Amino acid sequence: MQATILFVVPRFHTNLYFATKALVEAGARVAVWGSSSGGAEDHSHVTPQVFRDPSDIAAMTEAWRALNPDIAFLRNSAKLRFAAARIGRRQGTALWSYDLHPYHRHEPFSRRFYLWRKGLPIRRVTASLGLESTPPDRWARYLPWPVVGDPPPPMPDRSSAGGPVTVLCVAKLARKRKMQHLVIDGMRAAGRAGKARLILIGSERESELAEDMAHYAALKAEAASEDWIEMRGLIPYAEMPALYAQSGICILPSFDEPLGFAPAESMAFGCVPVISTEAGSAGYIREGENGLLVDPHDPATVETALTRLIDDAALRLRLGQGARETALGELGPARFVERMQGLIAEG
Repeated sequence: MQATILFVVPRFHTNLYFATKALVEAGARVAVWGSSSGGAEDHSHVTPQVFRDPSDIAAMTEAWRALNPDIAFLRNSAKLRFAAARIGRRQGTALWSYDLHPYHRHEPFSRRFYLWRKGLPIRRVTASLGLESTPPDRWARYLPWPVVGDPPPPMPDRSSAGGPVTVLCVAKLARKRKMQHLVIDGMRAAGRAGKARLILIGSERESELAEDMAHYAALKAEAASEDWIEMRGLIPYAEMPALYAQSGICILPSFDEPLGFAPAESMAFGCVPVISTEAGSAGYIREGENGLLVDPHDPATVETALTRLIDDAALRLRLGQGARETALGELGPARFVERMQGLIAEG
């Protein structure tokens, strides 16, 4: 793959890890620009270039000319996107906006006019398929990030696993909209009976909102009082594969979740994804074939899904196998590179 590809983002989010890996291994030259870097990022394949001052046009122009990208994706939340769009147009680079609005969402004219007025590309790529059945937005291209590398990880043998079922929930701990309390309530009986345990992973950076602070305090209190709950906080991205491999279920019951990538990543390990209908990654799920969907507006759906899976090992095994097939196929690196080549061909 002879191409130079640039991603302009707020920071190197973990959902770019396998995407950049797939492109580099396919022969592409890949760069990631952001306005910050740190946390649980993994720079094994691409080290992001940080421009902390989005008004430093001279430095960015010099770097753009040195890179000379064939195509650039500008994240709609990146501070650098306005400067990058100006530079890219001057250099004749093919530009695409990158957002997490559903593929089937038709952007209103006012939105396209805003992009045009700000000098941003109207064409967009999105990793969110959405749950709607309407025809896709003609300005959009569906580009889901791969959730696995090549070669894929070995499939854990869960056919004879004994002991409690491990349920994994990866989401910012100090954000009420992540709704971890629905998971705790939904599996409390199973946890106390020794049938399941819960591992909570996520940033503990506190919010200034009272409801978020109360939510975080409640989670800490639950973890302290219930021996089946383990609250680990933020861990390095490199440690996630081991967690996915040991977990039977990965759940994300959030409200207003643009993507929600952890359950999708867990699919490569045969872990059963349980995803909120308000998450962008819900579109990856074929209900009852490779995972389950839950409605955070209806907590009973969370309890029902968890109870079904915890009590039925055969169901977990079947859905986990379906999840693995999806991860290696539709959400695998080869399919991603194929889609990227199609975008580059569009010019």
